[in-house]
Amino acid sequence: MTLDQYNEAIQQIVAEQQKIAQSTAQLAMSGQANPTNPEFGKLMTSQWSLVQRIAKLNTDLMLGIMSPKK
Repeated sequence: MTLDQYNEAIQQIVAEQQKIAQSTAQLAMSGQANPTNPEFGKLMTSQWSLVQRIAKLNTDLMLGIMSPKK
């Protein structure tokens, strides 16, 4: 993975996080953002998955696993 690929992956994750934040805000405004709501649970699971992806990307970056740009 190159640094450009890393940046692209992070941008995609941030875009997904923004969608999750908008959906969560809509649920909150309607009083439905609680652990018993399956839709809210799905959003939080998606958010956790994105956090894990970011952690892996950052770990790979710190460990120097990325290949040099060609």
